[in-house]
Amino acid sequence: MADQQKKFISTETDRLKRSRKLSAIMFTDMVGYSALTQTNESLALDLLEEHRRILRPLFPKYGGNEVETAGDAFFVEFKSALEAVRCAIEIQESLFKRNANLESEKHIILRIGLHVGDVVHMDSHVHGDGVNIAARLEPLSKPGGICLSEDVVRQIQNKIDFPLQKLPKAKLKNIKSRIEVFRVVLPWEEKLELNNKPTLSKSKKQQILMYSGAILVLMIAFLLIWNFMQTPANNENKSRIAVLPLINISANSADEYFADGMTEELISQLAKISGLNVIARTSVIKYKNTEMNINEIGKELNVGTILEGSVRKISDNARIAVQLINVETQEHLWTKEYDRKLNNIFAIQSEIALRIANELKVQLLSIEKQQIGKKGTGNAAAYKSYLLGKFHFNKKNEISVFKSLEYFQEAIKLDPGYALAYVGIADCYALIGGAGYGSMPRNTTVIKAMDAVNKALDLDETLAEAYSSLAYINFRLEWDWEKAEKNFKKAIELKPGFAEAYERYAFYLALFRRFDEALPLMLHAQELDPLSASVSTGVGRIYHFSRQFDKAINQFNKILEINPDHAEAVFGRGLSYMLNQRYDEAISELKRAVNLSNGRKIIVAALGRAYVISGRKKDAINILNDLLSQQNEDPEAYFAAAILNASLGNKDEAIASLYKSCKEHFGLNVYLNVEPLLDPLRSEPKFIDLLKKIGLKE
Repeated sequence: MADQQKKFISTETDRLKRSRKLSAIMFTDMVGYSALTQTNESLALDLLEEHRRILRPLFPKYGGNEVETAGDAFFVEFKSALEAVRCAIEIQESLFKRNANLESEKHIILRIGLHVGDVVHMDSHVHGDGVNIAARLEPLSKPGGICLSEDVVRQIQNKIDFPLQKLPKAKLKNIKSRIEVFRVVLPWEEKLELNNKPTLSKSKKQQILMYSGAILVLMIAFLLIWNFMQTPANNENKSRIAVLPLINISANSADEYFADGMTEELISQLAKISGLNVIARTSVIKYKNTEMNINEIGKELNVGTILEGSVRKISDNARIAVQLINVETQEHLWTKEYDRKLNNIFAIQSEIALRIANELKVQLLSIEKQQIGKKGTGNAAAYKSYLLGKFHFNKKNEISVFKSLEYFQEAIKLDPGYALAYVGIADCYALIGGAGYGSMPRNTTVIKAMDAVNKALDLDETLAEAYSSLAYINFRLEWDWEKAEKNFKKAIELKPGFAEAYERYAFYLALFRRFDEALPLMLHAQELDPLSASVSTGVGRIYHFSRQFDKAINQFNKILEINPDHAEAVFGRGLSYMLNQRYDEAISELKRAVNLSNGRKIIVAALGRAYVISGRKKDAINILNDLLSQQNEDPEAYFAAAILNASLGNKDEAIASLYKSCKEHFGLNVYLNVEPLLDPLRSEPKFIDLLKKIGLKE
């Protein structure tokens, strides 16, 4: 009986997880969004946000449920085909009115596809042919238009005020038979055509000459524009490439580190080529063991080319199989299998990078060829230790960082000339000393990090990773601002696709209020690493530092749509709410950030400031007293207490705490020049003097 009950519960659970029903499915997509992100990413992001603000209130108005949002695309489910079409019409009419008085660059234009079909709900996802057909119909719509399947038309005929026009039967990808396709004829489309008609001249001869000339000019212009937009844009999109995590097909699952390491090394090699835009590791790692197809991944990452493959490691031998794929056509541009000894693995990485550049017709600079041709180590055991070091370092927690350090040190013992392993050691000590990954004395970590990175540069003075690490140490640990900037620039020069270097350099520039330089760099880092929460948070922080709080909130909202419990984004949104005078929302968010961060003191202090501003002074004083009691144990408490004292009007006490915090060289002091929480102190002579002493102000 118990077994029958368990079986019933299991069956019922599966039934609830998978429910099948008939639905109207809408897909929308912004016309020209991908191209705009390449030429003016800041404007593209603003238009993306505005388009979401316009559309989202319209979906529930017609009973629509937003299933997914991927970049500039919406996937919405409706209970009624008629309501779905009415929603689509209102969307296009709203955008037409919005665009009417704006220059074309700022237009928001959508394509919309609609279909009615059988769909399957599995947990929070929706699948089935109904979804696939709607997705394939959307690209058939003309810009600003609505494309319908025959199944939708059957249900709405004579129920809407606009005529329908039958289009040629369409053969949709992965759909067996051709389907009937229709479009909604929208009246403002005709108005646009009428408004664009040329004025007729009085003389018929002049008419003929004028029209003939106009047609000729238009034909030439069309050919030139078509050639410009098709060939270069296609090449540009092709040169935007993602290396998917290589699949480990070794008999031993413990060799997973090798597949991950090879993936990261291939990304690193390709990032040295200025003619390629290579997606960073943090954005591609989510596709490890994914069931998404190449087209879906390509669209999500906005890439034109994908490299995928597998790795089989047997003792000191490796077999690596790779395929270069055109996302749009699914064509395999190039495939290759390599059987090599581990001590010759770098030659494979170099050959793959050069072959990809050749296939994508990217011109290599001589310095790029030299960088790609460099060999890391000829010692197979040292290379294994290095890859294990990277494997643990990428986990980014205290235990993993120290484990990573051990492996990098082991690699050096096996090959004292292994420059990248020294960079790994430097990065570990920088995290331990500058980001709180351990309790080692700060001065010790600075010395050890500098020794390691200088050794790496002694071995290879053209190693981009070493310059990036050195710049980070200069910036976060030494406060040697001039050297930091010089070394960030050098790292980017040597490795143009180095997302982490752009991210770190952008933060550096923001601290000196050089926001016009910082934001484009952070946005470029986001282009190279589009799924990185760290980089996306960085964009929000620059808006926050530059007092653009509405934009900061919008940016943090984007992050939290994907990752609702990302502590830094919750903290950032809470700060921006507070500084935008949305106090109740700020307190709620900051409380959540305190919990998500396990009571991080800087967030606790921000919550205290929100209490002060909202009139809960007693609660703020309780927080302050708790922070003051911890100052002798933790230098972060000095910084946090300073923020709260400044909020309470205790300016002398606040500045005294900051002097002590700077004496301890606490890392958050790099934000003194820009953090809005410290604005009550900006005009104080002692505070200005402190900024000058640490070099943040001339």
